Amino acid sequence: MSGKSFVKGAVVLSVAGILAKCLGALYRIPFGTIVSEDCLALYTMVYPIYNLLLALSTAGIPLAISKLVAEYEEQGRSGMSLRVLKLSLALLSTVGICVGVFIFVSADWLAANVFPDERVAWSLRAIAPAMIFSCIQAVFRGYFQGLQQMVPTALSQITEQFVRVGVIIAAMFLLMPYGDSIISAGASAGASVGGAAALLLMLIIFFRYVKKNGKAPTMLQADRQVGNGELVGKVLALAIPISIGSLVLPIMQSIDTFLVVPRLEAGGMSHSDAMAWFSYLGGCVQPILNLPLMLTTAIAASLVPNISEALSMGQTEKVRETFANAMQLSILLVLPAAVGLMTLAYPVMELLYPTKPSAGLPMFWSAAVVAMVGIYQISAGTLQGLGRAMVPMYSLLLGSAIKTVLTYVLPALPVMGIRGAALGSVIGFAVAAANNIYQISRDIGWNWLSLKYHIIKPVVSVVVMAVLVLGSYYGIFACLHSNGIATLLAIAIGGTIYFVTLLAIGGVSLEIIRKVPKVGNKLAVLLLKLKLVRE
Repeated sequence: MSGKSFVKGAVVLSVAGILAKCLGALYRIPFGTIVSEDCLALYTMVYPIYNLLLALSTAGIPLAISKLVAEYEEQGRSGMSLRVLKLSLALLSTVGICVGVFIFVSADWLAANVFPDERVAWSLRAIAPAMIFSCIQAVFRGYFQGLQQMVPTALSQITEQFVRVGVIIAAMFLLMPYGDSIISAGASAGASVGGAAALLLMLIIFFRYVKKNGKAPTMLQADRQVGNGELVGKVLALAIPISIGSLVLPIMQSIDTFLVVPRLEAGGMSHSDAMAWFSYLGGCVQPILNLPLMLTTAIAASLVPNISEALSMGQTEKVRETFANAMQLSILLVLPAAVGLMTLAYPVMELLYPTKPSAGLPMFWSAAVVAMVGIYQISAGTLQGLGRAMVPMYSLLLGSAIKTVLTYVLPALPVMGIRGAALGSVIGFAVAAANNIYQISRDIGWNWLSLKYHIIKPVVSVVVMAVLVLGSYYGIFACLHSNGIATLLAIAIGGTIYFVTLLAIGGVSLEIIRKVPKVGNKLAVLLLKLKLVRE
């Protein structure tokens, strides 16, 4: 496969992934605005289950299958590739059916004994079939990726999200007369219907591919040099470590689902109030926090091959420089996002969720998560490039343990309430990020860290930004009496002030600007023309 084809495939998957994530985040704004707090809380409770299914279907299994398929295709053994496909289909279909049936049949028991509200049972039943479709999709995605064909995966991802969001919007309006639990179930069914639509598309693409390339006879003549048990063992040996690592983050995020409502009630809060605060934290705040992290996700993905190449050539200084630049760029992106969301927490939540302005409180206390997760992502990508892929998983396990303890203790304190749950996430991710950085620095030394460029200048810039953002918001609001206009103008002013301050104090170089995903090169050219930076 040519380098050009590889880059093209990577771009296709990246664009599809970003579009899918945008769709998956943005629909939560109208949904969270229109439905009640109870409905949003019920939907938010099953959402981590969907994330677990999604992590399973997009992590270890496709990568394992794609690796084996690519190897066999390179050897000219297409029959073995198809055996990998058939055996993986049998294995994953069985797993998907068993887990899906278990969730469906045990929904009442799970709702009564695991979740903090029994009304979640209908939503569990609605999302159960998604497990089956996710597992089968994972096999076909891995097969096509092994053939270096990324378009089928991209199309299935986009189709899944479009159909899912369509079902959610339809449920939001059509099921309104039937109550919160039914609306939540209808919205949860979006994952199952979207998965079914994506799987149907994948099957159509697969059978067209088989017909076009004459694979059917090969399927009957597959070579038997490797036994079925050995072949399945190869798939599992590759998939299980990756899947475990990919599941840690959704598990960490699902801690709130099981602990927040009971612990708020333990602090003396009523069940309805606890459900409302949980809905604000998980249903309103979390989708907004995920949006800025798309940039750091792209940066982290690009780090792995760069670090790996430098390491293989013994260029430790280049590894150190690459990590330092990536960390600086990440801080320059996520720090203003976190401080901006904290500064305008209440106005932003009132703008996005006019029926739920109280969501500003958990947003204020949660905003720092953006900075912590962004730093974690960059350090995790670096560790993967250094060949230490298990360290980020251990870091998240450590962070999850701390978050679990804090989420159990803090929300039960009346003076803390929902603030405690938010702080638990911030501190948990901060510990995970700190451990990653410590492990990297043990390998490459601490001289990558610049107090001036990694801490002092970014902090000075965001402090100036925060002061002027608050002043401009209250000034504009006093004149126009419109929260929406005041918030949007304050955001625009804040972004401009931050960037101008950063340039004025020499906090960003042309090299760093060029590394900004998508717009870096164009922005660098513009700043050179305006003579705001030097070559």
